[in-house]
Amino acid sequence: DEGFITIDGHDYQINDIEKVTNVVLFHLAEDVPEDVVGKDCVQHVDAEVREILRVQHTATHVVAAATRKVLGPHVWQNGAKKTKFGAHIDLTHYELPSFETVQEIERTANLMIFSHAAVHKQVFTRKEAEGKWGFVLYQGGAIPGNAIRVVDIDGLDTEACCGTHCDNLGEIGLIKITNTTKVSDGVFRIEFCAGKLALDSNIKDKVLIHEL
Repeated sequence: DEGFITIDGHDYQINDIEKVTNVVLFHLAEDVPEDVVGKDCVQHVDAEVREILRVQHTATHVVAAATRKVLGPHVWQNGAKKTKFGAHIDLTHYELPSFETVQEIERTANLMIFSHAAVHKQVFTRKEAEGKWGFVLYQGGAIPGNAIRVVDIDGLDTEACCGTHCDNLGEIGLIKITNTTKVSDGVFRIEFCAGKLALDSNIKDKVLIHEL
């Protein structure tokens, strides 16, 4: 998230957030005067950035599900990144997919969006979660602790995930794949954007074509 903290009537922009053991540290753009130490503060989340990240995060699950549907169940997530500017996901496959295959992945992902499938978010014990879904839960990486937050998209994709998510796929609006590259042997990257970012990207493409 991005945002600011209000302390004693003054707004301090947050530059970074990190978690150290069980303590969350907020790095501010300017120093806080000593006389406000110990006073109550109010945290404000940038709603626009939060919505972009929420959409990108759920879209990542959809792109992974669509890729498995098109290429096969052997596809496994190898890493992902979501930002307010776009996102990418690294997936296992024996070759870099062709242009036509990538178009089919994008089409499949958007058909999933059009289904308005519900996004269920629920916490289970590790034993309960693994007993119900198996180790496919850990596509996004191992989750520490005994409490596992599971994000289940009506059977399309199920992963252990702590990210912020849409309540149904229709909230994503649109997914646009912008690039695919080979990361290493057996791993390729899909770069994409979703929601408002996808709309903005399509408009930029139309402007570029118009100017040619």
